[in-house]
Amino acid sequence: DVEAVLSSDSYPFFLDAMYGDMPNNWSPELRGLGRLRFITNAFTRMRFCFPNGQLDMYSKESPEEAPAPLKPWFAIPGPVAEEYSIAFGHWASLEGKGTPEGIYALDTGCCWGGSLTCLRWEDKQYFVQPSNRHKDLGEGEAVAS
Repeated sequence: DVEAVLSSDSYPFFLDAMYGDMPNNWSPELRGLGRLRFITNAFTRMRFCFPNGQLDMYSKESPEEAPAPLKPWFAIPGPVAEEYSIAFGHWASLEGKGTPEGIYALDTGCCWGGSLTCLRWEDKQYFVQPSNRHKDLGEGEAVAS
C-alpha cells in the first residue's frame, strides 16, 4: 500500500499528510490516509504497544524505563516474530540489546556518540564501528567516542 502511493504521482500529498499519531490501532477496515499512516508508523516509529496491540507513539525510553502497561512491540505475542527474522532500527535507547531470538536491533546510537551497527544477514553476525561523534557528558564537557 505505502510502496504504491510512494511510487505514484500522489506521493507529495501522502508525504505532506503522513505524519500523525492516529490511527494507533490496526484494523483490516482501515482505508485511505488512515491505513497508510498506520502502516508507516508501524514500520518507522513503533516502539511500544499496549497489551491489546494499540501503538504508543510517545514513549522512546528503554523497556526497563517504560511506563506500565507498555511493552516493546517485539514482546507482544504474535505469529510474525516466530516465523520470520526481523531487523529494525530507530530505537537508540535499546543499545542493540534485549530482543528475542530472530529479532535484531541495529540502532546503537551512532548519531548520539554510540556506535554504527551492521548485520550480515547470511550468518546474522554483527559488525560494530564506534562513532566519531563526541558524547555530551551533560556538564558542557564532551569526550570523543
